[in-house]
Amino acid sequence: MRIVIVEDEASIREGMEGILKKLGDSFELAGKAANGLEGLELIRREKPDLIIMDIRMPDMDGLAMLGKLRKEGYEGKALILSAYSDFSYARKAMELGVDNYLLKPVRLQELKKALTVTKQQLEEEQRQKEVFSPESMMRSVLTGILRPDAGMEEMLAQQYGFGPREAFSLLEVWLGKDYDIYQDIVRRILGEVDSHSEEIRSLITAFPESGSIIMVLYAMEQNRDWEDWFDCSVVPMLLANTDNRAVCAWSSCEGFARLEECRRQAGQLLEWNLTVGNTHLLSEKRLNGIQVYPFRLLPELPVRTKQAVIRKDRKEFTVCLKELQNLSRNQVHSPREIKESCITFLWSILNTVREYVELEDRDLEVRQRLEDLMKAVSWEEIGACIFSIFNVMEEKTASGKQENSPLVRRAKRMIEEYYSQGITLEEVARKLSVTPEYLSRQYRKETGRSFTEEVRGVRVEKVKTLLLGTDLNMTQIAAMTGFSDPKYMSKVFKEEMGMLPAYYRQENS
Repeated sequence: MRIVIVEDEASIREGMEGILKKLGDSFELAGKAANGLEGLELIRREKPDLIIMDIRMPDMDGLAMLGKLRKEGYEGKALILSAYSDFSYARKAMELGVDNYLLKPVRLQELKKALTVTKQQLEEEQRQKEVFSPESMMRSVLTGILRPDAGMEEMLAQQYGFGPREAFSLLEVWLGKDYDIYQDIVRRILGEVDSHSEEIRSLITAFPESGSIIMVLYAMEQNRDWEDWFDCSVVPMLLANTDNRAVCAWSSCEGFARLEECRRQAGQLLEWNLTVGNTHLLSEKRLNGIQVYPFRLLPELPVRTKQAVIRKDRKEFTVCLKELQNLSRNQVHSPREIKESCITFLWSILNTVREYVELEDRDLEVRQRLEDLMKAVSWEEIGACIFSIFNVMEEKTASGKQENSPLVRRAKRMIEEYYSQGITLEEVARKLSVTPEYLSRQYRKETGRSFTEEVRGVRVEKVKTLLLGTDLNMTQIAAMTGFSDPKYMSKVFKEEMGMLPAYYRQENS
């Protein structure tokens, strides 16, 4: 807390300075003045948190000085030290917002208590300012923590000029894993845009957890197409200064309460980077009416990828992933279709890996990889997600750790690969050249579960993974996990988990 002392008696000024030093570093002396005129200039210059002042001083008394400062907008605290206990002084002091009135001679403990209380008041006021600042409230609304009601909208209108039908536009600059490298330059560019334009006002806030910086624009000059201006003027600067890493999306809404929805829309628009690239703003206006073609994997691509996994051919695996990316850029496709195809692609790789290495979903972190894939904005993210499976396989193969007998391991691999095709104990036993009775006995002995329980459990685990790691609907999930229909899948899921799939997704998302 920065403090200015205004006192005409030199001994008291020096004594107060000594007391402040003894009270610790939290009380900083910003300056001393011998009368009201000197104090007025000192306070204007230093803008302290607290003024400790006398009332009667030559040239200008303390209350006259404080009255002038209040008219100029000074909002700091004031503490009076005076030998006068006249009520008229106290009343005038209260009118000027004086926080404490101590009679001379002041005792050390009284002063210490007054300073401590003032410091606590300042800290609480600062916390309140931070909570109710436009930046903090904007961030809380963008993240869904705060949902404005009619009362809050009225307060926003009074304090910050946000009308209930205020037009907002939102620019999201996504940097992903390069956030730490480029965040400063992006914030500086956006800050310069704000400071050099008198036709808009904006708030800039960062979201390191998602690798994004968001600029919310309001009070915009209505006769200009701001989306086009940002696309032509700001996006090229951002790309040039981030080595073309930035992906920029633009969305608009009406009303402070809809900013969270506006941000979600921008997040969905960012996904179009997978198919149309990042050279322009990704916005509804740009994408509206664009011809979108169905996305289909070439049949030979998963086969070649599977062969690369079997041979542990890292180079060929990399080529296959690059071809998958190129396939998505040949025409404009829906990002959602691309991601769903990538899930199928990832699933086939997982099943191939399990065929040759004994791995559990926890080893592969399947759920996390599916979540990462569904949130991906760039092909670099998708490639890293898929390639991580190859890396885990290499590590596990190198370690050579296997827990079950070869027979049970092969049976497990077949369940993992064919669980969605209605595989039976008899079919697996025939393929493994053993009797169903022997396989059933060995499987239970080594795993503690029957073959049927294993198949059922694998299916339910796959359903759980897809429920939490993707946005696929129940029909799609049932088809991918070998259930005849979503109704039967729900029945089995409830028997295993004690709740329906939709409720499980809701409770764990």
